[in-house]
Amino acid sequence: MQTRADRPYGRFPGSRDAEEAGVAAAPAAARLRDRILGTGRVRRIRIALTSALVLLIVAGTFGATQPGARLVAARPTPAPSPTVQQIYEAVAPSVVSIRTVGHGEPTTGAGVIVDDMATILTSLHVVRDAERIRLTFSDGTISDAQIVGSLPERDIAVLQPLSAPALVVPAVLGDPNRLRMGDGAYVIGDPFGLSRSYTVGVISGLDRTVRFESLPQPLSGLIQFDAAANPGSSGGPLIDGRGEVVGIVTGVLGPPGQRSFSGLGFAVRIDAAASGLGVPPD
Repeated sequence: MQTRADRPYGRFPGSRDAEEAGVAAAPAAARLRDRILGTGRVRRIRIALTSALVLLIVAGTFGATQPGARLVAARPTPAPSPTVQQIYEAVAPSVVSIRTVGHGEPTTGAGVIVDDMATILTSLHVVRDAERIRLTFSDGTISDAQIVGSLPERDIAVLQPLSAPALVVPAVLGDPNRLRMGDGAYVIGDPFGLSRSYTVGVISGLDRTVRFESLPQPLSGLIQFDAAANPGSSGGPLIDGRGEVVGIVTGVLGPPGQRSFSGLGFAVRIDAAASGLGVPPD
């Protein structure tokens, strides 16, 4: 009788020929491993190195499938911009109220301290015809002042108090070149004698040329703003969003005969105004 082992299409596991072939193959396989891996200590070292290489390949393959990590340079956190209240608190100690007595009615205006000697910048038209100039500082100190410099073409006067306060707080002068349309604009002045009035608006024009009724010639290079300004605001500081003085308020425009605010205030750039320091008065 024919058995499964006699079938022509091969032999099944467990057949005698297969067992003999397996026994013969085992020593051959062992000899091949020994040739590849070596024996003893050499074999252990080769196995360890091969395992480490496999781990590195696997780790690299896994990492390549993950989102790549990017190194981001550390950036300093920008300082927060001062609030509207902080801007006033920073600049108000540098603002002085001005009262003048002359041939006509007394006038009011404002000025800003620009150095440790209590030198003050203001509008020339505020003090031009004055017989006496009286200053009131933020701490209440009152002093007479004299004109020590002027720039008529800029409507700028430089004042020196005869008696400075115990604590002089100069304003920080800014860079008008950084101004952009819509930037914040802040004004401190004495409109209608209401000392230290504070108004807020935006920069609404740059490099304007304007003719004012009270001045003999047009002023050019002016900064236009819409923070409320009225008679008595002249000479006060125009302040930017950093709390730095970028201009000296010179006047407003309105319908003929109207001197009050109409949304068109103008200031002389602080760099142009400061060029009057040390210029002898006319």
